[in-house]
Order: sequence, then C-alpha cells, then structure tokens
Amino acid sequence: MTRRARIPALALDDLEAWLAGQPDIARRNWTVSAIDGFCAALVVGPERIATDAWLRVIFGPSLPTTPMGLAAVQAVLDHRHAVHRALHIDAGRRWNPLYMLTDDGTVLAQPWAAGFMFAVKRWPDAWRPMFERNDHVGLMLPIIACSEAEEVEKLIADRPTEVRDHIARAYHHIPEAVCAIRDYWRHHAAAS
Repeated sequence: MTRRARIPALALDDLEAWLAGQPDIARRNWTVSAIDGFCAALVVGPERIATDAWLRVIFGPSLPTTPMGLAAVQAVLDHRHAVHRALHIDAGRRWNPLYMLTDDGTVLAQPWAAGFMFAVKRWPDAWRPMFERNDHVGLMLPIIACSEAEEVEKLIADRPTEVRDHIARAYHHIPEAVCAIRDYWRHHAAAS
C-alpha cells in the first residue's frame, strides 16, 4: 500500500486569495479573519464540534478535492489547531484575533466577529445557557457589538461622542472576552 504525501497547507495570504476565488465561499463572506473568529468560537465554545461538520460549514457540503482546495482545507485545519494552542498557552493572554486591516491601518473587526457569531448561531442549543443567564451574556458584548456594527451604529447615532468612541473600540476587548467565554464554559462543564 502506498502512502500519499501530505499536501502542504496554503499560507494565510494564499488562503485569503483562494477563498475569494470560490464564488460560493466568497458569497457567504468567508475570509481568513472570519475563519479565525469561527475557529475561536469552536475552541472556546460549549462543546466539541466534529471536524467534518465544521469544515462543511466553511467549504460547503462537498469538501474540495483539487490540490489547491485540499491545501486550503489543510490551512484551515492548521489554523484551527494554532488558535487552540494559542488560547491554551499562558491562559490565552498572548492570543490575538486576526482582524482585517484597511490600507490606512483601520481595524475591521466585523468579519472576525461575524465568524465567531456564525458558530454561535450554527449551534444555538449548545450556546443557549450563556444567553439565558443574564449575568454571563455580557461576556459576548464586545463580539456582538463588532459583529452587528451597522445596527449598533444606528442605535448610538444620537449618543454622545464618548459613547460612540467607546463602542468603536469594542474590538480591543475581544481577546479578554474570548478568554472569559472559555472560562465560563469550563466552569459550566465542571458544574454539570
């Protein structure tokens, strides 16, 4: 029996270009930043999701079979592993989300937050206990504020400048929120 060589993973920049070139994937707004948020939610979330199940959320019902497609799948698998490792080393204090940046350096946190929230919405029953407990739903606020940026902007349009500025900086609080969410689910599992 011959053994197949492992296809090397695409670099994240190449993965970004590959994702943009796949009409179905691009239409569903999957970018490296969104995948990073999705992977973070998988890592810190309430239950383990089978690899095949979450890969199909990104790639669709049929995983790619071309060499570039397989390299893209491997890149996503490797990235999920890197996110897992980063969130567990040093209690995740050095982990940072992969936000998109504009040419002038402006942070675009919405794709990352949308990826995270996509996992939450995809498996709502698992995440429900956090939302049912009012004292813990606040952990999600920086992520929700970034994922629903347009709606939040409409809600705060007539608010004082300091309120708008505070909301605009919500992405700064996402790393600590993700670690707090991880800790919440650990304690929730231990109490069950």
